[in-house]
Amino acid sequence: MRALRDPIPLDPNDPNYMFHATNDINELFFQARNIHLTKGSITNGAKVGNLDARWVVFTSNGTPDTEDAVTHSLGRVPRLIIPCVPDKAARVYDSSTANTATTIYLKTNVATVAWKLIIA
Repeated sequence: MRALRDPIPLDPNDPNYMFHATNDINELFFQARNIHLTKGSITNGAKVGNLDARWVVFTSNGTPDTEDAVTHSLGRVPRLIIPCVPDKAARVYDSSTANTATTIYLKTNVATVAWKLIIA
């Protein structure tokens, strides 16, 4: 499966505009159809299906709204963090510390929440 590319700007005055636009939409749907997520148990550092993403499993600290430094194995600074499976009602959000290629800095509004996140 080819990685998605940045869209090529299309000129609406081009006589082939609809052809190119339709091709781009078809390619997007084809690639979205081929996305697979993890089956089975979720473990820290595991690859997320066939995506360039990793699972991060951690428990936030005992004080709400306090920064947690969480290591990860993505190998680059994450562009996207998707909270998936908290063990209780809570919100996770970015801290003011910049994320790195090995560590993300997060805060949780509730104490001691077990999180499963996707980072990409």
